[in-house]
Amino acid sequence: MRTRITELLGIRYPIIQGGLQGLGRAELAAAVSAAGGLGLITAGCFETRSELEAEIARARVLTDQPVGVNISIGSRRTMSEFVDCICELGVRIVFTSGNNPEPFVERFKRHGMIWVHVAPAVRFAQKAQQLGADGVVLVGFEAGGHPGMDDVALSVLVRKGSTELEIPVIAAGGISDGRSLVAALAWGAEGVQIGTRFVLTRETVLHPGIKQALQQASEHDTVMIERTLRKARRVLRTPQAEAVLELERQGASFEQLRHIVGGDAYLDTILHGHTDRGVLSTGQCIGLFDDVPPAGEVLRSIVEESAVVMQRLHRLVDDAPLSASPR
Repeated sequence: MRTRITELLGIRYPIIQGGLQGLGRAELAAAVSAAGGLGLITAGCFETRSELEAEIARARVLTDQPVGVNISIGSRRTMSEFVDCICELGVRIVFTSGNNPEPFVERFKRHGMIWVHVAPAVRFAQKAQQLGADGVVLVGFEAGGHPGMDDVALSVLVRKGSTELEIPVIAAGGISDGRSLVAALAWGAEGVQIGTRFVLTRETVLHPGIKQALQQASEHDTVMIERTLRKARRVLRTPQAEAVLELERQGASFEQLRHIVGGDAYLDTILHGHTDRGVLSTGQCIGLFDDVPPAGEVLRSIVEESAVVMQRLHRLVDDAPLSASPR
């Protein structure tokens, strides 16, 4: 496949692993990159610069293909030392998300990095374009994590963004197979970013008990929390998520929710399987799969299915009878 995103990032397929908090580590990122996509190491997984340095070094041992770094910019933790780290290590590709990335843009540009920003609305993507972003990820309402406050489906968001933006658009939210990849390309995207499907792979350090719970979940088993904090977040529907919603109905502040939605509770859940502690960001596409394959196999199956889908569409255009349908 050749799109503006494959050309920009130097990858074979326009498939990018999402920046998965706590889970975006070397083994997963390298597996995705080795299979022809782009894996991302998530800087927020690490407490210190030296830990991030070691993870980047490990990824470079595991694959000689491009591996990028995700920088999630928050209000409670500075990411400046991590930005310095990736600049000095010669990381070629950086994805940013969260708060305004402007304070870091000059450093990205000075070090010749390819910079892509993740945005939940076209207006934020336009701002990133003005700042000099080389591409943007548009996150639809279906996505796990933070899809913004506008509740706009990916199908609308990408069509609008690909029309109004000059830089290439990457689609995120509900993408998990070849059919959704082809759909995103048809809407005008130049690539896709995938989170939830890569969460449920062998390379992630997600606790086995949590992987089992995700395998049993349906498309109805996610819920939006933290709307009252203006940080809408899609998570797996659990008693802890329901508790957050009840506290929000009572007008709780972040400090009153921290024991459930904070970083310590999150890590205790994903790494140790303590489901009575935190919540787990999960997209609606969780209802479309129930296995835990290697990440490389996931990527290859997406590519193979997309080829079958495109062949089917060609036959439809040619008005020829269909001999097979994609899974």
